[in-house]
Amino acid sequence: MKFSYVAIGGGITGVETTIELVRSILKKYKKNALKQKLSIAIIDKNPENIPGGIAYGFKMSKYGYFNNPIRLSPKNFQDWISDIKIKNKIISYLKTNGGHTGYNWIKKNKKTLFSKNKKNLEELYVPRAISNAWMEEKLVSLLNQIKKQKLFCEIKFFKGEAINIQVEKNGIKNIVFKNNICKELNYNIKKSSFKKMNFFEGKKIKSIKTHILSIGIGLPPPKQLADKNAQKNQNYIWDFYTEGSTSKLINLISSFPPKKKILVYFIGYKAGLLEALPELEQVIKKKRLNIKLICSSKNLVSIQKAQISQNKNKYKLFFLNQKKLKNIKKAKQIVEFLDEEFNLAVKKGFNKYDVWSLILKKNILHKCLVNLDKKQQGIYNSTYHNKIRNLTRFTYPETILARENLSRKNILISNRENVKKVEYKSKKLLVKTVNNLNIKKNYLCEIVVNVSGPLNVESLEREIPLVNNLKINGAKVNSGGFIVNNHFEIKGLKNIFTSGILARGFNPERKTIFSAILKNSLLVGKNIAKVLIKRKKF
Repeated sequence: MKFSYVAIGGGITGVETTIELVRSILKKYKKNALKQKLSIAIIDKNPENIPGGIAYGFKMSKYGYFNNPIRLSPKNFQDWISDIKIKNKIISYLKTNGGHTGYNWIKKNKKTLFSKNKKNLEELYVPRAISNAWMEEKLVSLLNQIKKQKLFCEIKFFKGEAINIQVEKNGIKNIVFKNNICKELNYNIKKSSFKKMNFFEGKKIKSIKTHILSIGIGLPPPKQLADKNAQKNQNYIWDFYTEGSTSKLINLISSFPPKKKILVYFIGYKAGLLEALPELEQVIKKKRLNIKLICSSKNLVSIQKAQISQNKNKYKLFFLNQKKLKNIKKAKQIVEFLDEEFNLAVKKGFNKYDVWSLILKKNILHKCLVNLDKKQQGIYNSTYHNKIRNLTRFTYPETILARENLSRKNILISNRENVKKVEYKSKKLLVKTVNNLNIKKNYLCEIVVNVSGPLNVESLEREIPLVNNLKINGAKVNSGGFIVNNHFEIKGLKNIFTSGILARGFNPERKTIFSAILKNSLLVGKNIAKVLIKRKKF
């Protein structure tokens, strides 16, 4: 089967790019003038990820919340949440799927959610899966438009794991699937359901080809530290988000006898660990589990709490105010001024998040970056962007609170040590570690969760075959990801785009990842439309 455009990955990247592509084509051609069929394929190895992907899907992000409040979300997403019907759906979703943390969220935030004053919503942290419902509504609307207006356009969905892209002499890309298995997906749409699209497998497809495609396959996995026997063990979670996240961990814990002593080892101390803790804390409390949690990293530096201070006054930027931004000509200055701004805020009784929230609201990083020449922008992307990222990692406050509570009760133990290997021994998982003093220690655990953070694209090989094969086929990469041009086309591979986490510099302004991916995908969709229009052949 040949298509005008193919999206590998049915998450935010694939769906938003598709929506914008169709919209841009229809702006150029009236529906009656669109004589060639615009055919689109959206492929995902797990149909449940359509259209939220791993990070925002109903199943995978069941207990996950946005790291930032609503006011830092895209404007149209904020407007959507303000609708009373959506507010009711949020409550209904949390009652059904939100677990103990969802119940607590309703108890704490329901009054604010239904406030008639829109400003009261600004500081709410909402479940990530809500964005799935928003994306799904947009996708369903497009599918209905195509059907009702009888547009010469079709969007088909497929289940399969793309592992390679073979480029033929004429520029056509042939997508190779794991075990040569790809199946067309049929679907139905429920009008009243929160999750509207339900997919079911259809006929097997021999091949899928296209001239143009985008890749949005989510967050790369962490480094594999387990031996082959440990990898096969059901109680070892290597790729936390892809394998089911908090839901899977809680199901594993629940599979043990109620009074059995359980040791769970988290390899890592940041996002993955924090995401699991609010719901896990409640499960431990409600079921009175005999459990010990150990987490580790080489420095125990974690993500900060995304919480505005109780200071009656509002913080005003000093080092990064409008007057001083024009003086920033070097990438290094941005980091230096940001660090000084944080220190000044703390001295004045504010939280660092007061500063960061203001920087995001006023688009300060964007204003800094436009002052840099190309050389300094390159230095920023290669060196200072990551430093700024480490300074400005903030998260949903409830996750930090849960960590503090569990630590205070001595249920969670945090160790400064590196995990060298995970082995299967005596029907348990053996974690081998070494600390900064080169002292070795072993832990015999019931469950091990690897949340050590994603590998960079340059290091990925067997973990994601598609990424490795793209590199072999000529894609330009560095530790920051695939090197892309201004339209997010991968350098070295014509008409192959990636606008999300896999792209180097996909979010230079450190906006919320959700906002950055949406913005980038819009750009890709418009550019692909231009390419198709220029070719005069879909």
